[in-house]
Amino acid sequence: MRQGAEAIANAEAAGARILRSAEVWAIFPGFSVHAWDEHQPIELRAESVLVATGAHDRTVAFPGWTLPGVMTPGAAQRLAKTSGIPPGKRTLLAGSGPFLLPVAGAVLKAGGHLVEIVEAQKSYSSIFWRLAGYPEKWPEALRLLKPLLAARTPRSFGEVVVAAHGNGRVEEVELAPLDNRGHPILSRRRRVDGIDSLLVGYGFRPQTELTSILGCEHRFDERAGGWHCAVDPASGATSVAGVYAAGETTGIGGAEPAKLSGTIAGLAIAEARGVVSTEARRRRLCKRLRRAARFADALNRDFPLPAGLGDLLTADTVICRCEDVTAGEVRSELQMGADDYLGVKLWTRAGMGPCQGRICQASLVRFLASMTGKTPQEIGYNTPRIPVRPVPLSVVSEALKDRLES
Repeated sequence: MRQGAEAIANAEAAGARILRSAEVWAIFPGFSVHAWDEHQPIELRAESVLVATGAHDRTVAFPGWTLPGVMTPGAAQRLAKTSGIPPGKRTLLAGSGPFLLPVAGAVLKAGGHLVEIVEAQKSYSSIFWRLAGYPEKWPEALRLLKPLLAARTPRSFGEVVVAAHGNGRVEEVELAPLDNRGHPILSRRRRVDGIDSLLVGYGFRPQTELTSILGCEHRFDERAGGWHCAVDPASGATSVAGVYAAGETTGIGGAEPAKLSGTIAGLAIAEARGVVSTEARRRRLCKRLRRAARFADALNRDFPLPAGLGDLLTADTVICRCEDVTAGEVRSELQMGADDYLGVKLWTRAGMGPCQGRICQASLVRFLASMTGKTPQEIGYNTPRIPVRPVPLSVVSEALKDRLES
């Protein structure tokens, strides 16, 4: 909080205008940026654009995931931190990755009870091995573990959620161990009942709607969260002139790489505009970024998305919540000849809803990969369309009218 307040104060002191509560819903080459703040439309003109839109929870569909009480860890953490309200009275937290630890701490601080934490990987030992070479991160690790140790929260490893059940709300969850290939062993399922909240997440995936609309090059790397915007790490420059990207948009790495890459991109833009020479300072920052990125990459490698989660979807499991598309419908279109993301999207509308694939894309890509034998790169990803965020139709109409008239 303190660092954020200082950054805002420094930006405003330098003359930057900060638009709070505003969401960008469109961006056009040139650059024309359109936003909406719930009260009025905003249009900005710029010679350069830096996209640092962060990440989404990487959700994976499973039978029962649409039941009330099932949430992403990120949503639960936001609820607990901003409102002081736990996601439920008795919560089971599951998935994979270090992010489960701060979520657990936030739930406990808000007064919630954690029935169990279920980590898909075999143990947390890799975290401690990684920390051995990064002593600057020891205080943060201790801070994250302290509330869990104090609460004596039960933890299990090597298992994943395979189904959730309940009458009008989640009440019970099925867990199964993973084999050595990352596939759930359904014959060894166990049940945990008496819960009213289930949090399931497997890290994050980059938010790339704006860089996609601008036509920037994107690449796939499972460790980086999947599809992400490709940049020059020494400047943050994308494949499109005048467009820069930083933070999680360029691959999942956490707070430290995000801050460093943002600073590097900002300096590179200033130099490109002829404001000041920044090469020497950027070289120093790039060295720090490489070290921070190595740590993040190692953790991402240690906590991969289990390979067999796409096998869990039954025919009636909803895979696209916005358009109410089931896995059975997707499977039917595959049998009719569709074999990639675009084909399935066109024939089933999966990914065409208000979220534009932010919720279903990770599940759909892996389900298609498991059904076709193709790689996620071959399957492709959801190409967004404006508006990328919900906005009054009158605002869209007026903006497009102005563009046509100009």
